[in-house]
Amino acid sequence: MIRDLFINFCLLSTFLFFGDMAHNFLRTRFKMKPWMLNAVSGIGLGLFGIVQMWFTFALPNGILLDFRQLSIMVAAGVGGPLAALLASVIIGIGRLAIAETINSASLIGLLAALLTFATIAPAFWIRSIKDSFKRIWIFASLSTTVLALALLLYRLGTAGIPLILLLSGVQAIACLFTYHMMRYLRTTREIQDALKQDIEHDFLTGLYNSRGFESRYRLAAASGSPFALLLLDIDHFKKVNDTYGHPAGDAVLEQLGKLIRESVRKTGCGSRKGGEEFAVILRPCDMRRAVEAADRMRALIEQTPFVLPDGRIIHITVSVGIGLHPHFSESELVEQTDRALYRAKQEGRNRGVLAG
Repeated sequence: MIRDLFINFCLLSTFLFFGDMAHNFLRTRFKMKPWMLNAVSGIGLGLFGIVQMWFTFALPNGILLDFRQLSIMVAAGVGGPLAALLASVIIGIGRLAIAETINSASLIGLLAALLTFATIAPAFWIRSIKDSFKRIWIFASLSTTVLALALLLYRLGTAGIPLILLLSGVQAIACLFTYHMMRYLRTTREIQDALKQDIEHDFLTGLYNSRGFESRYRLAAASGSPFALLLLDIDHFKKVNDTYGHPAGDAVLEQLGKLIRESVRKTGCGSRKGGEEFAVILRPCDMRRAVEAADRMRALIEQTPFVLPDGRIIHITVSVGIGLHPHFSESELVEQTDRALYRAKQEGRNRGVLAG
């Protein structure tokens, strides 16, 4: 019995590790919507619960023991009630299928899965409102353990109390280990996300930095679809720093970064290349749309009041260079767009010039 439980436990640990990798891959690479990600998590954990039942062991009266309840708890912790419901239904149906017949033992297995969902799902649903993940997990662990013990006591009677107490200890250890492993995986993922954010994003503006720009630029070039590159430079930015101080300059850069981010949120991405120079990639985009987008952004910046740390308000303007791919190759586009930016400054600033 202990050997079979240990195998079941190792399967759970392995699935948690690789399942977290798959969850993170779907989240970051495919940008799945949260409800879809939760549904996939529930289905995956439900199928894994069926796998757990293949490595189970039988007690008297046809009772099958394993850690399938933990799969439902993990589903609730990862994907909320939707994931928990899907996992519970799949596990319940799997229990009936493995039994190959509908009897009292298989019906109790189905009932146990659904009762597990009914017990823990509401608690996970409200955890973000009034309680911590740790307390909710303790509640879920206690409730599912009591549920399992009640069902065992119903089937085995008082003669099975020593075995029931042993199994309750094993269940408690499994719940504790699963909790710490989930916390470890979650903390690791948060650290990775923070590092990626720091590596590719500018701390002041929140836009991509030079490294982030390079990777997005290569992706745009490799996509095969036409795209536009806009290079923006704040006109006379040195005067802002000299007149109002560097904190004021930082405040302007921060507000401008937010303005650019909101302007291109649906059509592309923005980055701070360095100092007061910014880059925007618009995809897919033709010449007319690129020129219109550049002029719209330039006018918006000109009309926006920028609030300094001391409460004073100033206005700024930007010059814009506009370049198109595939009119220019990947290796030429940045240089040609930068030349267009230089011409915009030479011709009086506060304007956009198309690279030609």
